[in-house]
Amino acid sequence: MIYILLSFLAGITIVINMMLNGKLAKREGMINGVIINYLMGIISSIILCGIMMESIPSFLNIKSIPLPYFIGGFIGVLTTYMSNIIVPKIPAVYIVILRFIGQILTSAIIDYIYLDIFSKGKVIGGAIFLIGLILNAKADNNYELGNLRLS
Repeated sequence: MIYILLSFLAGITIVINMMLNGKLAKREGMINGVIINYLMGIISSIILCGIMMESIPSFLNIKSIPLPYFIGGFIGVLTTYMSNIIVPKIPAVYIVILRFIGQILTSAIIDYIYLDIFSKGKVIGGAIFLIGLILNAKADNNYELGNLRLS
């Protein structure tokens, strides 16, 4: 039960983070927004490491980690940069749903590559979600255009 709650809270923090980063980028500029975001991440990580010093493995163990695993930091920066571009242009609910669809389809691909499991349900569900989002966006667009004509 605790993992479900933590996952839910992580989802909340992702949306809040995305909106705050978008506002920051709009105010301070795209690159400055990413730099400020990751500078605060570094400071937070140092504080967390200081608190958890007993459970941190030796830095010598880092040498044994395969290089591709370090790409996660680059992907994080890229994700933040893309979010900063997208947030001012698309409603928040569409951003969250599109990220969710991307996560579903990517997880299906990763499951297939690493676990040799193909989930038709994930692929079909992601496709249905995407179709629904497109139809909803068109309906919203038509509704807004209709309101403009009436005004």
